[in-house]
Amino acid sequence: MNQDQLDILKRALKREKLARKAAEKILEEKSRDLYFTSQKLEQHLDEKSSQLQGIFENIVDAYIIMDTNNGNVLKFNEEATRLFGYDAEKETVNVTNLIYEKDIEYAKRFFLKLQVKGYFKNCEVRVYTKSNEVRWVHVNASMVFDKHKNSIAAQGIVRDITDQKKSEKKLIESENRLSALIKNLETGVLVEDENRNVILANQKFCELFNISVSIEELIGKNFTNITERKKHFFKKPELVVKREKEILKNKKMVVGDQLFLADGRVIDCDFIPIDIDNISAGYMSTYKDVT
Repeated sequence: MNQDQLDILKRALKREKLARKAAEKILEEKSRDLYFTSQKLEQHLDEKSSQLQGIFENIVDAYIIMDTNNGNVLKFNEEATRLFGYDAEKETVNVTNLIYEKDIEYAKRFFLKLQVKGYFKNCEVRVYTKSNEVRWVHVNASMVFDKHKNSIAAQGIVRDITDQKKSEKKLIESENRLSALIKNLETGVLVEDENRNVILANQKFCELFNISVSIEELIGKNFTNITERKKHFFKKPELVVKREKEILKNKKMVVGDQLFLADGRVIDCDFIPIDIDNISAGYMSTYKDVT
């Protein structure tokens, strides 16, 4: 090998070394970028996991994750632990055993919907706590899927509505007592909603104005239409209609108004607007024969 050939070989080796070093440098830089990207991604995932864990732990309502294969609770948040009294990490808790015995068939319909549609909403059901106390809860639930869209669990938000149910029961009982009282008064009573549809009336009201339909049939009827059909019942119907419009427009309590009937009777009338949070919710009027 002569000197020229040797020089060519040396230059080739030098270029190869330089190319290798350049390639190693590029690879090193890419590896460093990949490492930092991986670190950032891992940090991002940690942050997301931390955020999700924070949401899970701090959600106001009870939050449950359930194994759909056997119904066992996989995880309770703090509120769920407080509501049901169980520590799901130390005790085996089965959702079926939490449901109040008489509500099991009702609850099954919602679980079937969960399996078919992947979610259900507005299930109100009674449940047992660890201390065997019965509580009312409102449940919204949905399936949890993996990246292949296979169901792996179910999650549910459970709100304790026991106090709400107690209040509703008291309200219904109060309404029933009020209704019974009104029906048996010797004064005619009519209650209308804001659109003048009849909500409640008693027998005395029907008798005073010769209304032949039953009270049950009267409920839901529009009182404006009833007044129109009963114009002939009043001595001066045009004045009655005018006064009625005036009272409704003013929306103020009126006591001691008088209605003069065509048959000579005089009816004392009191009008009371019903407001809830400054919003008109209807009217109540009472009628008494003072002839």
